[in-house]
Amino acid sequence: MSKYERIQKRIERRTYLQGKFKGKFIGYLDPKKSDLKNENFYDLEVISGKITSTKDEINIRHWETGEPEEFQKLNNFLTKLPENLPLEIIDKTGNTKTYQINLNEIKLNNYELTNQVYDKHLVFGDIVGNISGYLKHYETIYEYKKIITSEDLEDVLEEDSILLSDETSSNTQKKSENLQTHRDNKRLKNNSINKASYWATWEKESNDKDSNFSFWASLGLILRAILIFFLVTPFLFFGWQLFLPLIIIIGIIYLFTIFNDVIVSIFKWFFRLAGFGFIAFIIFSIVAPITNSTSSNTVDHVNNINDSDEVAEVKHDHQFKDSIISHHRIWNDYANNRYEANLKIRLSDFNKASRLRNSISLPLNTTSQYNRIVSIIHNYDLAKLDLVYKTLDSLQKENRINRADFPKVIVSLVQDIPYSLILQADCDPNIYNDNFINDYLNNKGDCQGNIRYGLLTPVEFMSTLKGDCDTRTLLLFTILNHYQYDVVMLSSELYKHSIIGINLPYRGISKSINGKNYIVWETTSKGIPPGIIPREIADMRFWKVSLMSNKNI
Repeated sequence: MSKYERIQKRIERRTYLQGKFKGKFIGYLDPKKSDLKNENFYDLEVISGKITSTKDEINIRHWETGEPEEFQKLNNFLTKLPENLPLEIIDKTGNTKTYQINLNEIKLNNYELTNQVYDKHLVFGDIVGNISGYLKHYETIYEYKKIITSEDLEDVLEEDSILLSDETSSNTQKKSENLQTHRDNKRLKNNSINKASYWATWEKESNDKDSNFSFWASLGLILRAILIFFLVTPFLFFGWQLFLPLIIIIGIIYLFTIFNDVIVSIFKWFFRLAGFGFIAFIIFSIVAPITNSTSSNTVDHVNNINDSDEVAEVKHDHQFKDSIISHHRIWNDYANNRYEANLKIRLSDFNKASRLRNSISLPLNTTSQYNRIVSIIHNYDLAKLDLVYKTLDSLQKENRINRADFPKVIVSLVQDIPYSLILQADCDPNIYNDNFINDYLNNKGDCQGNIRYGLLTPVEFMSTLKGDCDTRTLLLFTILNHYQYDVVMLSSELYKHSIIGINLPYRGISKSINGKNYIVWETTSKGIPPGIIPREIADMRFWKVSLMSNKNI
């Protein structure tokens, strides 16, 4: 009897919802963007709210029906709404039921801010509008898979043997109907043009064994018999000592006759390979000088760098009366210019920077709080990178790097440092819902876990050379700000990424801030020049300023 295995599957379903939203918000003044007189900007945070909807096919939709049309073209609402929002549903009879829901991919349409109250650097008020999103739920289905047993295999084999025997008997019968034999003779049945059948004349039936005995086989036997006769006869009459050299020579000739085809094939392939090698040598001799001269003038050519030359060490320095953390780095900029530098940080500064970051008491729940955290870290570490500045100053002077190209050398240095993910919790992919983090950790990517705010300070980064996007961006902002460049640190909550922008005459994608164009710059990918970022994160509306350089204050 056949056996079956039951397999359980969970399929995600969605219930789409639209209704009216009413809530309370709080806004934090952004002093970087505001002039405190005519125009002020606030980072908003929705702190409470309620959704009201009616139970019908328009407002509450099955997953197959999809999202309401009026919300399909809208982008997700960037300001986070509280989790477990209360939902009131009114049915056709006027009865109301209240639920606590977690709405996904929230969109707000025609929303308004009303009843604002200003208190120093804060603003409070109401927010109302049309809301849309969906609820997740899962449907359990069962599938049955047949388990192949030994009894099933026996049945299959038996059926195959029956089919085979039937086919064999059919072919045998068909052959006997079209062939007649008598003693050593045979004749076949043929069909004429008018489809009438007739028997052909009798023919002598050939023997397969006799056919294998060909003329050449007979000739070979005769030649072998003659050869043996001439070898044995002299040996009997004159003795083996006299004819031993002759026997050896004839034996070699005999071996050549036996393995003639093999030897000829070997020599043919040998001469073919030698010919191919000679032709390849001639082509290489012609092409190699041209290739070398071309590659020496190509910008994309990259010199091989021995990673063993990039050494990290900690030594006590009597001049600074401190231990110095030093990293020897070798890298190429976008014009294939090769540089070497020793990046140095005092061990005491590294310990102080770590203590500062861990002592910050601000929560990390809003964009405004994140901006304040990176601002505190930047202001503290700005003067602690003096040994790095000294190294970069020498590099710029020795290589006569102009002011427009100097940022390219600095950013390419940071891009060349291997990527490392910095996380506030453990480096465990099972505790994250982010696809990038899951894929990165499952592929054994380098990770530093249990780091407060999921961020290392510039001094910590230069000490450990461990950093992801915002750690790298904060370091580059700090260094370029020190050299008096007009630079901004940009962050995107939607894209979960961080980049820098610089006000220099570079080409590429830019973001307009206060009437200036800041060319955006990726910091995590090696060899990416300014003005180039992936299309998936290139919508500048979703990039916000986290820090602005001293030239903008």
